[in-house]
Amino acid sequence: MYERGLGFGDLAMAVDAVRAHTTTGLDSFALVTVDEGASDEVRAALGARGLLVSDRSGQEAAGAATQSQNGWTGLIALLVILGYIAIAVVNTLVMATGERSRELALLQLIGSSRGQVRSMMRIEAVLVAVIAMVFGVVVALPPLIGMSMGISGQPLPVLPVLGSLAIIAGMGALALVAMWIGTTATMRTRPIDEIGSRQ
Repeated sequence: MYERGLGFGDLAMAVDAVRAHTTTGLDSFALVTVDEGASDEVRAALGARGLLVSDRSGQEAAGAATQSQNGWTGLIALLVILGYIAIAVVNTLVMATGERSRELALLQLIGSSRGQVRSMMRIEAVLVAVIAMVFGVVVALPPLIGMSMGISGQPLPVLPVLGSLAIIAGMGALALVAMWIGTTATMRTRPIDEIGSRQ
């Protein structure tokens, strides 16, 4: 029985077929339905045989704890990936801006003020960030749609809106900060000294 339950549908198999594929050959747990009023007697009998007995709420709590642990593992992996992306973004933008030092010096020598050059770089940074965010979302959509079709049968993936917007905004802000750092570092040298330097 499989009905695309987010990729993990209900599946029923004969216990003998499953037991042959386990290392111990034993069941890890059993679900028991007890008549009303007999639960204490059954609990005492099973406990006397050394079995750990819990009610439905205990089983649900154990499942919730496992799900929470898996959620934290996924979040940590995502943060590590975003950290690597952040380092790559900052490094690339700072180096690319630094390579334009003679261009920025020339703009100042032909009459642009330092404020105008910074304003130009801010506008450039906003354009770079917006284009990168748009292309990033467009590139990510086809695989997300494919996964959504395979898991739930729906073409549109279900994404946490606030989390997705936070990641997109964070990466955009990172691009702006990286361009600002690169511009500030590049403009420390006097334009007349920079224009005569060899690159």
